[in-house]
Amino acid sequence: MISDMKTNLPFFSLLAGFSFAIFSSNLIASSLAYTPNSFALFADEKLAQPIGELEAGVPVKLVQTTQNADQLELEMWRKTKGFGRIWYNQFAKHITDAVFDKTFTQNAANFEVLENKEDPLTGLVWQKVKTKVWVKKSELSQNLTVFWANAESTFKTECSVCHKQRDPKMHDANEWVAVFNGMVGFTDMDKPQQKQVLRYLQLHAADASK
Repeated sequence: MISDMKTNLPFFSLLAGFSFAIFSSNLIASSLAYTPNSFALFADEKLAQPIGELEAGVPVKLVQTTQNADQLELEMWRKTKGFGRIWYNQFAKHITDAVFDKTFTQNAANFEVLENKEDPLTGLVWQKVKTKVWVKKSELSQNLTVFWANAESTFKTECSVCHKQRDPKMHDANEWVAVFNGMVGFTDMDKPQQKQVLRYLQLHAADASK
């Protein structure tokens, strides 16, 4: 018996490895991750049907991964007014997570509405929505530590030349949009840096914990 087990050891090793691979895959699926940069969004695994763009620093859930693509689950907020193309990070806060083509959001079958909620300040109705999309296979981040460090460094370098360094908590998330847009023209930040810094300010704003 011992001899037979030694003879079949490679087989058992292969089987054990295969089992571990399946287990590892299950651990990866449905795990929370973050986008290190912006991603083009697609409706299909072959990446032939573009439907929008996902911003950097956005929380996503990995559903499955294939040879060339990853399927992600997105859960965000959008306004019911208009086409609802812009999906936001939080209720009633203009922190952009994704921008879809209007043809995608006009078809209710493309996403699931989880909740309807009225903003008491504006009277606008917001929807908490969920959908699954495909992106080109890429490395997702487990946390935003490096992302925030880079954003903070850029903010301190670019936004303290003309005036005293501002504390992110000087404004709420929505106020930062107008304030930042008024300052950014005096900096050397490119578009990705601008989006990263604005996101940093909004998610560290006075109402960040609300």
